[in-house]
Amino acid sequence: MNVPHRLPHSGVRLQIRNRPARFFHPPSSFLPLYMSSPDPPRPTVEGNYALLFQYALWLFVGAISFSIAGMLLLRLVPSTMSFFGPMYTKLVKTPTWTFMTMLALLPFLMYGPTLGRTRMALIAVWGCLIGGASELIGTTGWLTLGGIQLPFGGYAYTQWLGPKIAGHVPYFIPPSWFAMAIVSLDLARRVTARRWPSLFLGTLFMVLWDVSLDPAMNEAFPFWTYDVEGVFFGMPLSNWGGWAGVTFVILVGYEYIAGDRPIQNEWAPWVYALNCIFPLSICLLRDVYLAALIGSVATLVPFLLLWWANPDTIKRSVALLRT
Repeated sequence: MNVPHRLPHSGVRLQIRNRPARFFHPPSSFLPLYMSSPDPPRPTVEGNYALLFQYALWLFVGAISFSIAGMLLLRLVPSTMSFFGPMYTKLVKTPTWTFMTMLALLPFLMYGPTLGRTRMALIAVWGCLIGGASELIGTTGWLTLGGIQLPFGGYAYTQWLGPKIAGHVPYFIPPSWFAMAIVSLDLARRVTARRWPSLFLGTLFMVLWDVSLDPAMNEAFPFWTYDVEGVFFGMPLSNWGGWAGVTFVILVGYEYIAGDRPIQNEWAPWVYALNCIFPLSICLLRDVYLAALIGSVATLVPFLLLWWANPDTIKRSVALLRT
């Protein structure tokens, strides 16, 4: 602003311009440590979920890799069994149980931030309850129709999957129903946004996963055994009917509980693929080649449908590996 001043004993009037003060800003290196940088950002819930997901995913991949590497070693150098024989049981159970634990944990970290704790917990309870109940009915023979034990046919779990509920169903099995059902529904919703088609498609994706899973866990390695010699590598075809029925009930519950919340995570295609790659590798390393071929074709179906519906879905999943 201009401030007028009159000189003494004269009529001369001067205009003195006031200028704003200029301050010296020292470089940050001159400031004390407590003033040199802003406060670090506070951790967010989403950031914690993402970090935990990375750890869980690496454990998941590590368990699969360890198991495949061990089987490959025994295949290429059979004499190593003389060294690993005394600890063979632990070498099989430890990565298998780690794999099953991470499979149950991953959906919480993938979908928890968008669904919220309450919905996520209810979905987990529903999936475990329906999956566990169906397994107990199947392994006890409580429900039989026309000489067929419903819903999967007569079967029993061996000791490899650990302690069992009521002496019949390993504790790891119900959480696996919860986990793979929600991942299958995620993939199905990427193909179609319509409710009932996505539920039927999610059911199909679960059954297609079992096409690779069952020969590996029954024929290639005895995680469970059937009472009858089924037509598909020891598995009765009634098993797939049971899988479809149980999965559909689980997914209807998921749809109701989730409401308008999205069930979507970009890592879902990888989790599904890894769950198929593991049993396919077991089939290959145990000489069940035809089962590996059929399972590979079944595994490709969901990904071909995803590509057909929206190629960007596959591209985004592949791009995750670069981040």
